[in-house]
Amino acid sequence: MPHIEEENLPMEPDVLTSSLPHIKQALLFAIEQQKIDLVYQGQNALPSQQLVGMEALCRIGPGPWGDVTPDQFIPVAEHIGLIAPLERLVFKQLALDLPQLLAAHPDIRIGVNLSIRHITAVDFSSFINGWLDALPQSTIARLDFEITETYFQRILPTVIDGLHALRQRGVRIVMDDFGSGQSSLSRLHTLPFDVIKLDKQFAQQIEHPMVYAIVKAALAFAQEFGIELIAEGVETAEQCQVLQALDCRLVQGFYFSRPQPLAHWLTASNAPTP
Repeated sequence: MPHIEEENLPMEPDVLTSSLPHIKQALLFAIEQQKIDLVYQGQNALPSQQLVGMEALCRIGPGPWGDVTPDQFIPVAEHIGLIAPLERLVFKQLALDLPQLLAAHPDIRIGVNLSIRHITAVDFSSFINGWLDALPQSTIARLDFEITETYFQRILPTVIDGLHALRQRGVRIVMDDFGSGQSSLSRLHTLPFDVIKLDKQFAQQIEHPMVYAIVKAALAFAQEFGIELIAEGVETAEQCQVLQALDCRLVQGFYFSRPQPLAHWLTASNAPTP
């Protein structure tokens, strides 16, 4: 797959601050020392509230430069070309965690994020197919690869072909943060995805009549075309109740669980939240 130039991935202005060297040093240290951690946030079904999935999230532990949050290090990693080695460490750790997670929760799905810079790297196809080759087919069938909606705006035909090939192997493709970018609705039918994750802003502002109408329309669209929809950012019982009334089937957010380390999920129950 072709390389994407750095200028196609602009950083937010607030990232370009004096803290950039500090974040870069933290990233280089984590990658060189292979010191990253994975935490997992649950996804729950409505109305049962049963655990049905998890999203793997990367953390880089405190080093010589202190804590660095994902909101800080992910944009910098993309901008300076470190996102591919960082994500490959994520996949390495995920391969170790998957047998334990699926032994404890055999029916759940596991999502993991992919950057456009990574999937357009020249060696991405060989890397990801080699990674999948080492997994049982039953495990591959439980995987979701999440790609931010914004990236779908400029996705190239060769990348689309590669994503179709991954789907043929049994992986689902998820359009993450749906509604946060400016993807043209006219292009949706040309893009390879199985699931949309509604950006957290919608659940968190669902009391607004216009936001409510947008969520209702997104759910109707997903149902019409057999696409699964997950509402992200659910933080209160009230948000959950409104989404349930709209017949939203899957939700993710702090109301159910904050991101937790592997050990937490190995003893957690799939049962509904009390």
